[in-house]
Amino acid sequence: MNIVFYRPFSDIWFKNPTRRILSRQKLPNKYSGLFDYLSENGSASISTALWFRPGILGLVDLLKDSLRLILWALLNRINLFKVRLIFTSKQLHKADAVFLMHYGCFTHESTAVAEQGRLLAQRLSGFSILKIVHMTHFAYNPRLGSENLRILSPDLLIAENDLKRNSPFFNKYFGNVSGDFQLLPYVAAPRFQRKVDFRARSNKLGVTGSITYKMKAPEFFDFYGHNELQPMRRKIYGRQNELSNFVDSFIYDLDESRRVQEVCGSEAKGHDSSEARALVQQRNYYNADIVEFFNSYRMFAVPEEVCDLPGISFIEGMACGAAYFGLDNPMYRDIGMVPGVHYVAYDGTLEHLLERVAYYQQHADELEQIAEQGYQIAHTTLSSTSVYSKFLASLERMLPRP
Repeated sequence: MNIVFYRPFSDIWFKNPTRRILSRQKLPNKYSGLFDYLSENGSASISTALWFRPGILGLVDLLKDSLRLILWALLNRINLFKVRLIFTSKQLHKADAVFLMHYGCFTHESTAVAEQGRLLAQRLSGFSILKIVHMTHFAYNPRLGSENLRILSPDLLIAENDLKRNSPFFNKYFGNVSGDFQLLPYVAAPRFQRKVDFRARSNKLGVTGSITYKMKAPEFFDFYGHNELQPMRRKIYGRQNELSNFVDSFIYDLDESRRVQEVCGSEAKGHDSSEARALVQQRNYYNADIVEFFNSYRMFAVPEEVCDLPGISFIEGMACGAAYFGLDNPMYRDIGMVPGVHYVAYDGTLEHLLERVAYYQQHADELEQIAEQGYQIAHTTLSSTSVYSKFLASLERMLPRP
């Protein structure tokens, strides 16, 4: 099977962008496991933007995009003997499927960038190959994003939760988008392993995750009544000092960092030290040894997005042998995680979360058993081989038979 990853070098989803590598910045690549699995199985291709301006300027654009694609692949040590390079739309016709990230292709934090997704949707709509869209960050500019998807007419939408079944926000804005919906769970990278004995770990709740930028779309505020994508992370971040008996917070506020840098960029040089501190904090967060972090705690949380999506770190922490604290929600039940067995469930309030933490601080045997069950499911049912082999098989079943 030939699955084309559309312009993978343009964002951080699969591997680090070239500019980040050259500046020695580490960023989380949430879907590198999927890309690596399909690459190793000979099913992955990578493409340029495919469509360019007419004439000599278009040839220059094609050359630049092609060089970026090749440099990205080489710097990320991608085996070009196993991965095909797709430079033009004509080559795309020979593929079986095209894989696109919703955020970056059809929506964006910026309304202007989101509007540009219409042209790509129009160009791809006439292709007879499978059109697969990963719904990451679907809550950004949902009206524009859904309009672009309706033009595209995708065959398959995927996410870490069956949003069509479990998300009221998704159904309000994307209910009329064509295509099936398939759950594709997060998978922990191989480096996430249990290295520290459970009893030797801190008896607090280690909390991690980034607080992303304030949501600007009026649809989001109208639906939720606020502009926070991860409100529980914000609550813990703001009260971390008073919660110190129960919680160790390793939460990074991207929005705060952005505000500091904007102020420092527009005001006097006396603010340079504030900007420098913000950049250091960002670098420390992304360069931290997250495997060591999860091995330092008996229990952990990575509060979910309010729009019904989990954070990738929930599976990473479980793979390191820590007990996960999360919502009692179908997003976990649908992948085989049972509350009280594989993880500790709470009702979404900070008060109940702290009650759960306090209880398990006094019941280490019960907590250790939950951590063990979570560890087992992370390395079996939710392993890369199990999850991605099933996904690839499902795609092959969708192809028309010769």
